[in-house]
Amino acid sequence: MADPTSDDYYRVLGVPRDATEAQLKKAYRKLAIKYHPDKNPDDKRAEEHFKAVSEAYDCLQDKQRRAAYDNYGKDGAKAAEQGQSVPGGFPGGFPGGGGVRMDARRAEEMFSMFFGGGGMGGDDPFESMFGGFGGGGMPGGIRIQMGGGPGGPQVFSSFGGGPSRRRAPPPPKRYDVLQPNTKVVLKDLVSKPELNNEMASVQSYEDSKGRYNVKLDDDGDVLSLKPQNLQQILRGVRLTDIKSSPELDGKSGNLLGARRSPTGDERYVVALSSVRQTVAVKSENLILPAGALVRVVGTSRAELNGRQGTVQSWDGGAGRYVVQTSASDQLKLKLANVELS
Repeated sequence: MADPTSDDYYRVLGVPRDATEAQLKKAYRKLAIKYHPDKNPDDKRAEEHFKAVSEAYDCLQDKQRRAAYDNYGKDGAKAAEQGQSVPGGFPGGFPGGGGVRMDARRAEEMFSMFFGGGGMGGDDPFESMFGGFGGGGMPGGIRIQMGGGPGGPQVFSSFGGGPSRRRAPPPPKRYDVLQPNTKVVLKDLVSKPELNNEMASVQSYEDSKGRYNVKLDDDGDVLSLKPQNLQQILRGVRLTDIKSSPELDGKSGNLLGARRSPTGDERYVVALSSVRQTVAVKSENLILPAGALVRVVGTSRAELNGRQGTVQSWDGGAGRYVVQTSASDQLKLKLANVELS
């Protein structure tokens, strides 16, 4: 388990001392996204963790500096970085060596370089959170369809010949639960708080338990979790009615997670695509993309409140969502009557 507060680079990244280059890259990728300041605005603790993770990876990915670190600690690695000779038998290593030395600017430069250039000012590093989704795009900046295709996940034919087998028809598509392959972030876990902010993919929903089976991106473990412990990651959300910063109205970006405000309200963290800025906004300040799972709230028809459905579209002229709650039922709802599930 990674520990960004440790003074040991290997413990910071949560890797063994004989970790391979691939293991180092995997650990850095996961932790850098988890603690990046754009995903954790105004969180000084996360910023320090981000710098610690960056410093650890910066050292260990360089073979010469790693060897010096293994023998002489942080100051040995620093000497190697500066091209200084590292004494072969310096008793006790170099003096000092504690604390995080990397500054925020250098950590951000590393992050941008690792994810292919640009950072939030160019290519969006958080695109990697969406796994294999991507492509040329959909109208309005919605470039993926959250979840599987009609009827559930695609089933591929097996290789080889032989007579074809008749497959059972797929179960009816549901609109009131997260679809398989939907990307989520874990949150508000009490029994395993160390897993909060981990990314995962929905595998299935079990009606009998009222829980989702999700697969962690990091190690592939499958967990059974309540819906309230999952936050959808959404691409193509759009800001609206931002009274404190009206210039942000209409800006779009990626919803990366949720956080609690000092007053206890839930706010959604959105990394904007066109400007280098991350904001935390209320549900009513978001226009959600097709595929988002939502809950009906505050309507005059009590029987509808609490129902869940999938956004099909947003009609800006009418100021209403089209929300599919079942194969046969659609609702047209105002912004105030929809909240993220």
